[in-house]
Amino acid sequence: MNLNIDVRILEKVHQLKMKKQQIGVIGAGVIGLSSALLIQELCPGSEVTIIADKFSPDTTSDVAGGFWEPHLLGNTPQERIRCWSQATWDHLTALAHSQQASEVGACLVSGYTLSPIKIERPPHWDQVIGFREVSQEEMTRFPGVKSGFFYTTVMIEVRNYLPWLMKRFKGRGGKVLQRKISSLMELSGQYDIVVNCSGVEARHLVNDQSVYPVRGQLIRVKAPWLKHFLIVTSENPEFVDGYILPGAQEVVLGGIEQVGVWDLKHRDADREYLWMTCTRLLPCLQNAEIVRDWTGLRPVRTSVRLEVEYLHSDDRSLTVVHNYGHGGSGVTLHWGCAKEVAQLVKREQTQGRQKLAKL
Repeated sequence: MNLNIDVRILEKVHQLKMKKQQIGVIGAGVIGLSSALLIQELCPGSEVTIIADKFSPDTTSDVAGGFWEPHLLGNTPQERIRCWSQATWDHLTALAHSQQASEVGACLVSGYTLSPIKIERPPHWDQVIGFREVSQEEMTRFPGVKSGFFYTTVMIEVRNYLPWLMKRFKGRGGKVLQRKISSLMELSGQYDIVVNCSGVEARHLVNDQSVYPVRGQLIRVKAPWLKHFLIVTSENPEFVDGYILPGAQEVVLGGIEQVGVWDLKHRDADREYLWMTCTRLLPCLQNAEIVRDWTGLRPVRTSVRLEVEYLHSDDRSLTVVHNYGHGGSGVTLHWGCAKEVAQLVKREQTQGRQKLAKL
């Protein structure tokens, strides 16, 4: 036995164990920040860097209503949606009952989902609180409504939540790099594992043509007298659809879903439609103070992509964990998806060390 070779191998393995693994997370929205933070928690021997060209308050997540409810998730298996959304529910409701509730704008909110046609109860009916069918007496308050449900869910002020996540991330030694990434292989040799949380930009970054934008435009108003959310949905073009979501600080008015539209410019026609829709649903909003208008692109995909991919180009290689395509459910799924991402990163690190130890 050559003892010198054995000693060199042992020294190499020891050095690799002592060296901090470099993890790069692309994207600084709610998906990227939560993934980076939970990687820090589950993989304490790692040095995590968030890489993005846009940060709060300029991310798509900043525009989100912050309402917990699965939405626009394509063919994503229901069991995965349930697992991710439940983990996020537990996290957000814990925040809503914690001392951090006012800082992040987390709160429980009750209200109605209504329709002019008979609708089936949603798959997540038993995950929310106090789910029940709306009574005939209640429906008389909303002309044209034929069915609906009342329940309690959780909301968060995302523009407060993102800085809170970033503060925690940096407090644990996390690094931030403002940089536009054109190809994942740019990061080969710089990071041991890259986590791709690029949202709708994944269409260009990894040439994933199953990703597409669904443009949304919101109005935020001050209406402290409003205590219940109201979501009206139908397949009838003659019936007005929309949603009104009272959060901890403001009320979100929405209803715009424009498939395949990349335009981020404010549209007066959409604003007028939203205002007409929401004030028709709830006339008490007529005197609400308008705070701001926001536009964003929901990163919709045929199904959420959360998986490991091994990239190779010439003599370079890169391990990637993809986490994108969350549609209109980024807030609803973020914590559960981030937990799975952290577990995948830890698994790849463990397998990598085992392979090196056999050299």
